Amino acid sequence: MKVTRRQFLKVTGATVASFAVIDLGFDMTATASEVKGVRTAGISPIPTICPFCGCGCGLVVYSKDGAPADGPQLLSIQGDPDNPINRGGACSKGSALMNLREIYSPETGEQEINPERKTKPLYRASNSTKWEEKDWDWMIDEIAKRVKKTRDDYFEHQDENGIIVNRCEALASLGGAALDNEEVNLIVKLNKALGMNYVEHQARI
Repeated sequence: MKVTRRQFLKVTGATVASFAVIDLGFDMTATASEVKGVRTAGISPIPTICPFCGCGCGLVVYSKDGAPADGPQLLSIQGDPDNPINRGGACSKGSALMNLREIYSPETGEQEINPERKTKPLYRASNSTKWEEKDWDWMIDEIAKRVKKTRDDYFEHQDENGIIVNRCEALASLGGAALDNEEVNLIVKLNKALGMNYVEHQARI
């Protein structure tokens, strides 16, 4: 069997550390029992793919069955060390996946809404320092009004040389990494209909 330098250092390092701890007289019984008692002990990880950008990083999800009405309890989401793309790592978006939904609270033993998750649209008026909660209908109408006004004010049918361009350079679009291909297709069609030239995706930035 071929052993890489990295594997050799990992094995020898762990062996030396174990001998050092034993020789120093530490009792590792309590530590071993605590490790067996972690939340994910005895729970098989479920491999999945990160829902964000197109890299396809692998993740493992730890969950356990809850009451029928509550569904499974999400315990942890981590990078998949067996995935050849990310090899156990995760970017800031993938690492924050637990913030997207309810989380399991070890204090209460129940599912709770993550306190960091925003559940309502927030609006900050021009020159204001405060965010206001608004309902979705108000937000969607306000966005549509502003997009239409901007397009009406800045749409160009011809450039300075008389060439037909049909563009609006005052509008731009930045796609989100959680969008799937079908959603992106519809968004790009809308952007082109509005005359946008500046169409970008946040995963490339």
